[in-house]
Amino acid sequence: MKKLILLFLCGLFFAFSFKKTKQFVPPGTVQIKDTLFADKAEISNFSWIEYELCTEIKYGKMSLEHIATLPDTAVWRDKMSLNEPYVKYYYRHPAYRDYPVVGISYEQAQAYCKWRTERVKYFLSIKKDFKNQNFKYRLPNKEEWELLSSNGAEVLGNNRKSKKGEVKFNHRWITDSISKVYLKKNNSYTDVTVSSYSYAKNNFGMFCVFGNVSEMVSEKGISKGGSWRNTLEECRAGKDLPYSKPTAWLGFRCVCVVNK
Repeated sequence: MKKLILLFLCGLFFAFSFKKTKQFVPPGTVQIKDTLFADKAEISNFSWIEYELCTEIKYGKMSLEHIATLPDTAVWRDKMSLNEPYVKYYYRHPAYRDYPVVGISYEQAQAYCKWRTERVKYFLSIKKDFKNQNFKYRLPNKEEWELLSSNGAEVLGNNRKSKKGEVKFNHRWITDSISKVYLKKNNSYTDVTVSSYSYAKNNFGMFCVFGNVSEMVSEKGISKGGSWRNTLEECRAGKDLPYSKPTAWLGFRCVCVVNK
């Protein structure tokens, strides 16, 4: 009798195990909390070129729709970015395919999020996955960005929480190997961006949350995280960095909200 009961319970266990469905994770993202996901890395030149080419194929090379997708490569001529070769090579050269796209306006980033949502839904429909269609890629708001940045392995020391539960970062995360990217030396910049997949991931599995490029949030004119041209003090979770136009230090990553 005991053996029969044991077999029955084992059967129930396996039945429930097989019925359990794997949670949908939007392509390119990691889970931050229940319905909020965020990109593993900043949007790269390669990802943006895919968007540009899809628009060109759909509307034509000389269409206003296609022209509207083009980054402003002249941002590298900014007086703070004395890197003339990047004007020609940074966006399209294969060596920079995984580097974060720059020269993008807030409106262009918003348009990309909309296109990406539609594109992923299209590919899911090709796979006949009509169940997981209720999601949207968009820019994170300030609160969401600070949440996804709060669990960082880039912080080489220990994170400390205040009595209010606010995360305070140990600034020893700038090491000799990456300081040339993020810190000013003699008022000139010795390097620009690096691959969006550089350095250690944070505990969410995200790369380059701080430094590299400052990331747009949904509040227009505000970016977070600091960039290759910012000081260490500016590369803080609670620091808002303003912008008014596309620049060589400004990029973005998407979050994706999945509605159940």
